Amino acid sequence: MFGGCFENPTLPVVTTEPVTNVTATSATVKSKIDTDGGSEIIRKGVCINQSGNPTILDGYTIDGHRSGDFETMLFVSSGFTYYVRAYAVNGAGIGYGNEVTFSVVGVSTDFVYDITGFTALGSGSVIFDRPVDSKGLCWSTSPNPTVNDFKTMEGSETGYFTSKMTNLVPGTRYYVKAYAIDGTNIFYGNETEFVTFDYVELTTKNILNAGTFIPSSGGEIIDTRGGAVFNVGICWSTTPNPTVNDAKTDDYLYYSSFNSEFSGLDPNTTYYVRAYATNIVGTSYGNEIVFTTPVSEVNDIDGNAYTSVTIGSQIWLVENLKTTRFSNGDEILQITNQVDWVNTTTAAWTYYENESKYNNHYGKLYNWLAASDSRNLCPANWHVPSQTEWDILIGYLGGETVAGSKLKETGTVHWKPDNPGATNSSGFTALPGASRSVTGYVHSLHSNGLYWSKSSSDTENAFAYSMFMYAAYANRISYLKGYGFSVRCLKD
Repeated sequence: MFGGCFENPTLPVVTTEPVTNVTATSATVKSKIDTDGGSEIIRKGVCINQSGNPTILDGYTIDGHRSGDFETMLFVSSGFTYYVRAYAVNGAGIGYGNEVTFSVVGVSTDFVYDITGFTALGSGSVIFDRPVDSKGLCWSTSPNPTVNDFKTMEGSETGYFTSKMTNLVPGTRYYVKAYAIDGTNIFYGNETEFVTFDYVELTTKNILNAGTFIPSSGGEIIDTRGGAVFNVGICWSTTPNPTVNDAKTDDYLYYSSFNSEFSGLDPNTTYYVRAYATNIVGTSYGNEIVFTTPVSEVNDIDGNAYTSVTIGSQIWLVENLKTTRFSNGDEILQITNQVDWVNTTTAAWTYYENESKYNNHYGKLYNWLAASDSRNLCPANWHVPSQTEWDILIGYLGGETVAGSKLKETGTVHWKPDNPGATNSSGFTALPGASRSVTGYVHSLHSNGLYWSKSSSDTENAFAYSMFMYAAYANRISYLKGYGFSVRCLKD
C-alpha cells in the first residue's frame, strides 16, 4: 500500500569529558552526543566501575533521552579509583564514549596536640590504594583553609601521618584540615580548630614597706592564657624595663598570686620593678613600678643600713638587726649546729634554719647573751631595749591585747597564711622571724615574731615580746636565755 525505504541507523557517537569537582563523596562528569546515528536517542547517561571498560552491566545512570550534551553527578566512596564512560542508546544499540578515570582519596583530620604559642602537632589519615602526589595539613586564621594558605608537606605515602605546624602566633585561633593531592584533584578532611597558648597576663603588686630597707612586691596572675605557669617572681634594675636577666626572685605561686622579697638594694637608689611569669610560650611581664630606697639613717658596724620610726617618745629601728659584731668591733660567734647552740655559754647568732636567704628581711637570731652583752649589740647611740622600754611602747599603743596589730606589718607577704587586723599604724613593721630553739619547740617562720629585751627575769630566763599571725596581742613572756630571737634597737 505504501512504497519507500529508510537508511539503517548506526550506533550513536558519544564523548566523555574529564571528571571535575571530585570530592570524597561525589564527582561531576559532562558528556556529549556527537551524532545520534540517524535514530532518536532513547536513553543516555554514564556507566562506572572500579576495574575499567565500564558498561551498563556495571553501575550506570540515566540522564534523559534525545540528543544534546548532558551532565551527571556521580556518588562515590573514598579510597578508590573509578572508570567512567558515557553511553547513549538508539535504534541500532548502545554507543559508548571514551573512558576517563579519576580517583577519590579519603582524607580525615584527626586531632591537634602539643600546642605551644608558636607550634602545634596535628595528625591525619589518607585512605587510598596507592601513593598520592602529596599530603599534609593546611591551616589559616579563617574557616575552610586550603593549600593556598599555610601548609605542610609530608610525602606521598598513604595512611596515618603527623605534621608540625610552625610560625604560629600566640593567642590565636586556627582552623586546620588534612589534605591530599592526587593529580589535579585536592581532597580535604574535616575541619578542626585550636587556639595557641599565649603569654601570661599579670600585674605587679605595689611596693610594701616603701621607704624602708625591707620592701616587698609580687604579682597577680590575671590570665594564664591556657598554659601552665612554670616560674614567677619580680625583676628589678636601676634602668627601666627590667627583665629576668637582671636581678630577680623565684617565688611560689599560690593560686593566682605570689609575693616577692628584694635583696641587695642600695640606699638612696631608684629602682624599676616588674613582676614576671614564664609559661610554655615564654616570659611575660607586669606593669612597671618605680620606687626609691631611703637614705641610710643608721648603719651598724657591718655596714647594714636601717631606717627609723618615732613612736610616742621613742625612736625605734624599722628593720631587724643583722650585725655579726658588737659595736666595739668584737665578733659574735655564729653557731649552725643545734647541739652547740643549746650548750653554748657565750653570745651567739644564727640564721633561721641556717639559711642566709632569710637575713635580708628577717635579720639574724641572737641568744640573750648577745642581746644583753655590755659591748652593745646595736649600732652606736642605739641599744637593745629593756623590759621597761618595751612596756612603754606597748602601753602607748593601747596595751598587750591590741598593740600587736599596730606593730605588725600588714598583709601576708611575711605573715602567713593570714594576718587579720594588722594595721602597722605605728610604722614599727614587726616581722615573723621565728626562733632558734633550745627545747625542741620551734616558733615558725611567717607565724611568730619574737624580740628580746635585755632584761633578765631570773637566772635562766629573760623577757621577750611575742606577736602571732592570727592575734592582735603583743605579749611579754619569759623565755630561756638560750633561745634565738630577733632584735630591734632603740635610740639612746
